[in-house]
Amino acid sequence: MPVPIFFKDEEGRYLGCNGAFEEYVGLSKDELIGKTVFELFAPDLARIYYEADKVLYDQQGLQKYETQVTYADGSVHDVMFHKAYFLAETENVSGIVGAMLDITERKRIERELEKRALTDSLTGLDNRASLIKDLDHAIKLAKRSQRNIAFMMLDIDDFKRVNDTFGHPTGDALLIEVGNRLKASVRESDLVARLGGDEFAVVLEDSVEGGETIIPVAEKIIKSFDPPFYVDGHELQVGVSIGIACTPLDGENTLELMKIADIALYRVKAQNKGKYQFFSHPL
Repeated sequence: MPVPIFFKDEEGRYLGCNGAFEEYVGLSKDELIGKTVFELFAPDLARIYYEADKVLYDQQGLQKYETQVTYADGSVHDVMFHKAYFLAETENVSGIVGAMLDITERKRIERELEKRALTDSLTGLDNRASLIKDLDHAIKLAKRSQRNIAFMMLDIDDFKRVNDTFGHPTGDALLIEVGNRLKASVRESDLVARLGGDEFAVVLEDSVEGGETIIPVAEKIIKSFDPPFYVDGHELQVGVSIGIACTPLDGENTLELMKIADIALYRVKAQNKGKYQFFSHPL
């Protein structure tokens, strides 16, 4: 069978295996028989295998778990271990039999689907779901370390005019370039996300202590929109408006921050587009 299969006695000594298990370990069956995991694997890994086997043998039941293993050829595989206690009454031998099912492709697909679920398909930025997840985490960390979070909600000024004049494909291409400029305007540790349509968000969570650290970022973002965008052979001039909310003054959870920043954004759009505005005074 192509699935690695092995069996051991009650002392953890290998009694036998199939060819697929020989390929995994890089040793022949004759070299394996009579040896324990401590003679075949690195100490840390051997200890993990030994402890799992001991629990199974003591319970005399079944065991199933996922892990990563490195084959003798250096390749890394995601596998599902299926193991069971056995008792061969005639031979008076008890021990463990196990099989390793390769689930590498399944795990790859799962990771890809998870990534897609948290990524904006157009810009490649985090999407709303990912933003909420990361902002929740950032707020919890900020509370423990007594730091503050600044949440910026951004809206592209005159974006509807671009769509109406040049069409949605050009508008989509512009949004991609907007995402690139936003990422270039903040630190690598800062989160940039697209909320949908022409709305974006930026989360500043590292060493944000007050308006004096938030304002330069907001000004840098607005300044980055001064040069025109060259998209699909068109020279496009758009600006950006920013509403800002901060913990703990404006809210202490994700939904509160997003709501307050949205109100601040509405105010700046109504009064003076192309600017930034705090909901409350900077900390």
